[in-house]
Amino acid sequence: MSSSVYTSDVTVDTANREQLVESIRLREQRLSANVDELVGRLHPKALAAQAEAQAKSVVINPDGSPKVERIALFGGIALAVAAGITLAVVKSRR
Repeated sequence: MSSSVYTSDVTVDTANREQLVESIRLREQRLSANVDELVGRLHPKALAAQAEAQAKSVVINPDGSPKVERIALFGGIALAVAAGITLAVVKSRR
């Protein structure tokens, strides 16, 4: 059998039995590799690591320094929300 038979090079009309068998075997190998790659990408640990990296990129520069503007923005938003809740609680007690 030839190890260089690809499914796109082999057709049922022009191939012999050995070429077809090899073509099917190679296709199965490629499909198996693709499934393994997809399983690896969708593994919960891989998804968590990807989400963590994406979240870190929001507040940390590639060189490891913090993005001060973003941190200040998030802090300001948190402070405004806390002030709004406090104001609502104070008004509801009157």
